[in-house]
Amino acid sequence: MAHTEREVLLKKLEQAKAQIEVGTRYQHTKSGNEYVVTDLVIREDNEEIRVIYKELNHEPPISWDRSFDGQDGWIVPTEIDGQQVPRFKKISSD
Repeated sequence: MAHTEREVLLKKLEQAKAQIEVGTRYQHTKSGNEYVVTDLVIREDNEEIRVIYKELNHEPPISWDRSFDGQDGWIVPTEIDGQQVPRFKKISSD
């Protein structure tokens, strides 16, 4: 697979960073666990934007990788008690 032009990929990252702030703490709506977003990256094989985040509720912490907007993606709402709510809620900037 040929890669998309660098400028196009940078634009995709810029648009994602307008919605998710690196270095910011978020709470997972269902579990209540807190995480800090450590980076937004591009997956090499399909150029999907991925969110890299680290748990704050456990030691030692585990870092996770989630799709930005794919199935169960970071910005894709989830359902709680029949209501669509954000999957992650911003709680603070560190």
